[in-house]
Amino acid sequence: DDEDDRGVKLGLGDFVFYSVLVGRAAVYDFTTVVTCFLAILTGLILTLFFLAVFRKALPALPLSIFLGVATFAVTKTAVMPFLLPLTYRQFFV
Repeated sequence: DDEDDRGVKLGLGDFVFYSVLVGRAAVYDFTTVVTCFLAILTGLILTLFFLAVFRKALPALPLSIFLGVATFAVTKTAVMPFLLPLTYRQFFV
């Protein structure tokens, strides 16, 4: 029973929310998908780090979803308007 209490457990709902955000980003373009995916992954890694530091149960969603939504907004409003004219002129970064 002690072995069941050890380790990190993520619920199915966590993955559903992550998938919905990445799926919404996929409606726009590949750059937004990649940046949102990396932001969610970074938030999950930070949550696991905080879990190891504080040694108590932490919710998996808030940090990852916040970083994902913030990255989605920044990518759509700042990065893509900069990258689209470059791709039209076939200038690749």
